[in-house]
Amino acid sequence: MTEIAAQNTTNNDNTLILINSLVTREELDEFKEIALKEYGVRLTDEQAFEQATALLLLVDTLIEKSLANKRNRVNINTIQK
Repeated sequence: MTEIAAQNTTNNDNTLILINSLVTREELDEFKEIALKEYGVRLTDEQAFEQATALLLLVDTLIEKSLANKRNRVNINTIQK
């Protein structure tokens, strides 16, 4: 998930088109519902797409850093005496 090819364009009726995106239409709609329910904010498709993608990238970065830290730790059971 670190390399992302996400394109968002609009067609003539200004509807967001998700191509090669991290977020499906169903997930985008669910994200919008959560934003409305939890925060009382009604997001446009474009706003929801940007925020959902940013959230996914943040989580991906945190997971990668956590895994890197775990790889760098020394396991006391593997230290040879």
